[in-house]
Amino acid sequence: MKKMALICLLLLCFLGVGVMGSPRPTMCVTMSIVTVTAYHPGVYGGHSARGITASGIRVREGIVAVSRDIEKNLNLGFGDRVLLHGLGVFDFQDRMAAHVRKKVDVFMKTKKKAIRFGVRRHVVLVKLV
Repeated sequence: MKKMALICLLLLCFLGVGVMGSPRPTMCVTMSIVTVTAYHPGVYGGHSARGITASGIRVREGIVAVSRDIEKNLNLGFGDRVLLHGLGVFDFQDRMAAHVRKKVDVFMKTKKKAIRFGVRRHVVLVKLV
């Protein structure tokens, strides 16, 4: 009986050491350099002109539209959060036309704000996990 308890205790110790010694998962950061512009309903055609994103929700501040190449490279899904360096964190809810490359559009509530935002080049886009 003592021998069996000792064997069980040793097995538990080895399992504990194996679990503690196993490699821990690392966080993977994927990023891309993009051009950032602003968009506003009525400025462009498509769903956004009617206030609906490609994901089916209404547009609002804090939402970005991402070009399809960046969406694929970062493995983005609707609802994922992305960090635009120097601009903040945004929700990916809209995608851009198929011909657009390496670009992100930030939604602005007014046309005046969108024009004032202008074009910002070489901003790093990072997918938040």
